[in-house]
Amino acid sequence: IAEHNFDRVILVESRTDVINVETIQFVLKYRLAIPNEVWDNKNQQGRAAEIFQRLSQRRFALLLDDLRGPINLAEAGVPVQNGSKIIYTTIMEDACNAMGDQMKFKVDCLLPDDAWNLFRLMVKDDVLNFHPDILELAETVADLCGGLP
Repeated sequence: IAEHNFDRVILVESRTDVINVETIQFVLKYRLAIPNEVWDNKNQQGRAAEIFQRLSQRRFALLLDDLRGPINLAEAGVPVQNGSKIIYTTIMEDACNAMGDQMKFKVDCLLPDDAWNLFRLMVKDDVLNFHPDILELAETVADLCGGLP
């Protein structure tokens, strides 16, 4: 992404909530530094117009992590323009098809040892070794992920 010289790189993660128009707008409000006094008196369409106006002036990459269904990005105010990229991860192929993806990359599950090594790389050994129970719990979490990166 760095070689494309984006003005903004914005990550929207689902965490526990499903990614929807409101979630995207909420993240974009903060990433674009839209003041509360501009934001608070607008409805969803007004917020979409504000986001559209600000993003239309920039080259951006929008990353939607763990998309669980199709979403109308225009309703959130996300412009589709030359030079900007929208990237999403999903385990639901129907979401890819409905979103009109241009390129699809299938990522297979990792082997158990590779999954554990990636987990350890991301979490770091000092965290895993902080308390005797953490390592066992971390191994359980890695197993529950089933090799998903």
